[in-house]
Amino acid sequence: MTASLMDFDLPEGWSCSVELELTTEGVYAGRAELRHEFTQCCVLVVTQQPTCEAALECMKFRAARFVEEWNSRLAQPM
Repeated sequence: MTASLMDFDLPEGWSCSVELELTTEGVYAGRAELRHEFTQCCVLVVTQQPTCEAALECMKFRAARFVEEWNSRLAQPM
């Protein structure tokens, strides 16, 4: 697997590097590493996706949800 930086329309300061592969079973699996500036915050794992597009869409949705939750927790008063 080779990592590729993906544009998932994440807020400023966030980036996502994706590794995808076609498995021997004929489905797509991989991981997406989310970073905020230079800090790794999350690694999302996706398995059993029928197409490359489905795998990327799943990663995009999960990445956006993670960033939304991360930002909402930062905004909460202590």
